[in-house]
Amino acid sequence: MRIIVPIRQILDPRGFTVSRRHERIFVNREEYIINPNDKNALEVALRIKDTGGAEVIAVAVGKPRVDDALREAMALGADAAYLLTDEALAQTDAAGAAKALAKAIEKIGDFDLIITGQETLDTGDAQLGPWLAEYFGIAQVTNVREATVSDGALRAKRDWGTGYAEVEAAPPVLLTVAPGANKPRYPHGGRIMAAYREWEVTTWGAEALGLDAADLEPLTEGRGRTFPPERTLGERLTGSPQDVAADLVQQLRLQHVIK
Repeated sequence: MRIIVPIRQILDPRGFTVSRRHERIFVNREEYIINPNDKNALEVALRIKDTGGAEVIAVAVGKPRVDDALREAMALGADAAYLLTDEALAQTDAAGAAKALAKAIEKIGDFDLIITGQETLDTGDAQLGPWLAEYFGIAQVTNVREATVSDGALRAKRDWGTGYAEVEAAPPVLLTVAPGANKPRYPHGGRIMAAYREWEVTTWGAEALGLDAADLEPLTEGRGRTFPPERTLGERLTGSPQDVAADLVQQLRLQHVIK
């Protein structure tokens, strides 16, 4: 069984602050991490590998620094890693990145599962999974919490209203894993050293994927950045419950929230 796990590298949110007053983002420490939800997806793939045997392949689009994220994925247990990077890919948007990932998956060869994180922490984007499922014309199971493979069939536990539902599907199939679905493992020290000393990350550019400028033309255009208004301090009401309720009603009337 071959499992493809697309991952994304993001700026560590612990290293920057947002100033509403100055309408700026201040990067205090420029460090990058694997998108946490993609780690949840990788953990689902690795658990399938642990129980039934599988080849897990990590793939990412981004700048050359994303090599570190892919080596971390191999340290965690991925068997191979592919980095899609060049100037053309750097200028595309999420739709172009999804197209590049799809072409890379085709180039890697046959697969049984594609497992993605459901959303990205930095932009809130949740389109990659559906894009890839549409591209390959395969079934998708969303909001996945757990997944197992037995007798050639995939069984996935997913969110369903206030509870869960168990879904069964025949590969090839795509899963999007819910944020916080599991606790990702820590990498083994020996694998960390091997990821940098012994193992290689395969690098492909747009040309190697058969993509030209028209294929990667962005579908979205940045028009600026806006910030919510600066927070203002509220007023604490004290006294008996009856007095607080009366004061609250009076304040709401003065602010024309109620009549």
